[in-house]
Amino acid sequence: MMNRGLRAFTLIEMLITAAIVSVMAGLAIDMFGGSRFERVDAGVRLLEADLGYARSVALSTPADPVLLRIAANGSSYHLAHTSAPDTALTGPNGPLRTTFGSGRAEVAAGLLITSSASRDITFGPFGGVMDPVPTVFVSTSDGPERARIVLDPFTGDLTVTYQSP
Repeated sequence: MMNRGLRAFTLIEMLITAAIVSVMAGLAIDMFGGSRFERVDAGVRLLEADLGYARSVALSTPADPVLLRIAANGSSYHLAHTSAPDTALTGPNGPLRTTFGSGRAEVAAGLLITSSASRDITFGPFGGVMDPVPTVFVSTSDGPERARIVLDPFTGDLTVTYQSP
């Protein structure tokens, strides 16, 4: 008769399993903890692209400056000429309107955009920002993560500073 011992995991197998589980848990915590920052970064990149487009349109139509108008609730913005500030410009894919959480800004759900000066950021005929020169903030509605965007009044270039506690 053969002696059948109880089968069990060895100490090495248990340590390897514990190491794998802890690495997976660390990755999961990092993914969930960083999601608000990643949304802010996505919102900043969208805004940066749209401000660059607004600046280029302003350079090509010097008689009618272009503005980026932030919605009163901060959840969206659109590009328009100053002669018709409530009518969004039409781009290759339709109206140049961005709403955080939908369409191309779906990854930026729950973001708010605010400005220190006014709701309008206006680009003049030479691509610079017209007075008042704002500081723009992109922040999450459910956490303290935010980005501060400062526009150069002469060139319209942006400087972005990320702020997180």
